[in-house]
Amino acid sequence: MNDFQNIYGQDLAIEILKSAISKQHLAPAYLFSGPEGVGRKKTAKIFINAILDRNSDKDSTKRKIESNNHPDLLWIEPYYIVQGKSISQTKARSENISMKSPPKIRLNQIQAIIEFLGKKPFESKRSIVIIEDIERINESASNALLKTLEDTNTGIFILISQRPEKLLSTIRSRCQTVPFIRLNDTHVNKIIQKSEVVQDINEIPNEKLKELINFSYGSPGKYLINLQCWLGISSPLRQKLEVKLSNHIESLKLAKEITDELNIEQQLWFIDFEQNRIWRQKKNSNIVKKLEDLKKQLLNYVQPRLAWEVTLLDINMID
Repeated sequence: MNDFQNIYGQDLAIEILKSAISKQHLAPAYLFSGPEGVGRKKTAKIFINAILDRNSDKDSTKRKIESNNHPDLLWIEPYYIVQGKSISQTKARSENISMKSPPKIRLNQIQAIIEFLGKKPFESKRSIVIIEDIERINESASNALLKTLEDTNTGIFILISQRPEKLLSTIRSRCQTVPFIRLNDTHVNKIIQKSEVVQDINEIPNEKLKELINFSYGSPGKYLINLQCWLGISSPLRQKLEVKLSNHIESLKLAKEITDELNIEQQLWFIDFEQNRIWRQKKNSNIVKKLEDLKKQLLNYVQPRLAWEVTLLDINMID
């Protein structure tokens, strides 16, 4: 259980899990509740490693869990349906596939869980099912999951959620809640210092780093994404985004450069970042609303350059 030392700022969650392991008193279902990027999935892997590890070669169990290749572990995540094909949210994110509707956990995935739990564990005493972003479950799948939770046999469920209040109360009541909290800046920076992106942080001014960490809301995972997104913008464009626009011509030129260089996902990230920064610094609700309207237009597939031109011209008149 020494691996829990690598989880920062989640003392209560770790205490609950370590107690369950040491007393060998495991609940049939756990609800890992808290914001994204604070260690929920990493903690889940450490926890299930302690449960599944019955092998003298402990590294083997850990490798199988990390690669999602353990025969007694089933990891479920929401997916999209595109032209009749399913695309996991992980694949969509890694390939920057932009979707109009959010991913869902569907009935066929709960049926796969039932089939999985119907088989005897292969290497361990228990089978484990992890459902990521469980709040994205649809109604039919939710009802099927409830019935499955009522009779888990030798299986253990770990439900991971940012919005547990969106789950059926009867599902929540069958789970032991393991709460995860937002981290302070010290813990966030300590985690980021161990990441690969740290070598590029020197490119970012201290003031901008503070803005990026403020936009992370105590989540190291979110901070890492913010750093990568900001570094993904070319240095010349970053400099222009920092300068207050003084006339209409500059606004039109900037709109062109933004849409030429950044894909839609990058544009949406930058809009969210600017909304947070402007509200913190200026409390200017008019500009925040203009940016929110821009985001809606991009999501509704309005021609991006035109949408940016109109928005930047409007902001130039407000600011």
